Amino acid sequence: MGGKPTVRIDARVLDRVERSRKHAALVVLKGEEIGRDFRLRKRTVVLGRGDAVGIRLPDAGASREHARVDHEGGSGPGDGTYVITDLGSTNGTFVNSSRVDSAPLQDGDKIRIGDTILKFVVLDTVEASFHAEVRDRISYDQLTGLLTKESLYLALERELDRCSRYGYPLSVLMMDLDRFKSVNDGYGHLMGSHVLAEVGRIIRGEIRDDDVSARYGGEEFVSYLSETDTAGAQVAAERIRNTMEAHTFVLDGVSIGVTISIGIATAPTRGATIKDLVGAADQALYRAKEEGRNRVCIA
Repeated sequence: MGGKPTVRIDARVLDRVERSRKHAALVVLKGEEIGRDFRLRKRTVVLGRGDAVGIRLPDAGASREHARVDHEGGSGPGDGTYVITDLGSTNGTFVNSSRVDSAPLQDGDKIRIGDTILKFVVLDTVEASFHAEVRDRISYDQLTGLLTKESLYLALERELDRCSRYGYPLSVLMMDLDRFKSVNDGYGHLMGSHVLAEVGRIIRGEIRDDDVSARYGGEEFVSYLSETDTAGAQVAAERIRNTMEAHTFVLDGVSIGVTISIGIATAPTRGATIKDLVGAADQALYRAKEEGRNRVCIA
């Protein structure tokens, strides 16, 4: 009777409050610390490979003090404008592939310093928690150097959500080596492992730095291409297919050729979820196999 009144808090209200707490960050898309996000908590932060910088990049192509990010105006870390300025670096600072001396940053901009690529993002608390989970769970396939299937799915979930929010397309490539069993049976598993490692290198070399690839399992591979429509994905897929067809795999004096079949599906037209999108791309891959292999098919 005389106790304190019960206070009920609507979970939806809490979610809105959490999402209203914005902060800016730089997320590593490519580099030794892929998946890591650096929160921009201070008004000024210096990036480089030196020990005294605010964001240290373990990259030989970065100068000791390479660039600076300044937060101008705004009352909180998610407000105002962020500006990146090159600090006279040896190899330059690039924003969306253009070399800059100084440039304002927009949500989604990609910054290249040496061989490291970072994405500038403004995250709410819920998104930040998801980024932290991706960072903690990121892992690589030791043979190919690509992400594992599980790690790619974590990153793809976040990227699908972002592309959907802003109305961008996103394409998935499902890839499978043709008649790979005959490689293992005819030349041994050492040759098979050599081929898989080389395929990982070929895929990394034929897509953009900020696209993401994984070994899906066995001789299957998957890539997702952000902000890429079907036509753009087809160009990338044909580039991979052509390079594979022309490549000679050599091990201990033995040379062989291996081809690849690829299926493409693009969000949102062929699916808005990972399950639907990967399923559509897999069906297109199956059709490529049925139609003769060594080809690209679109869902």
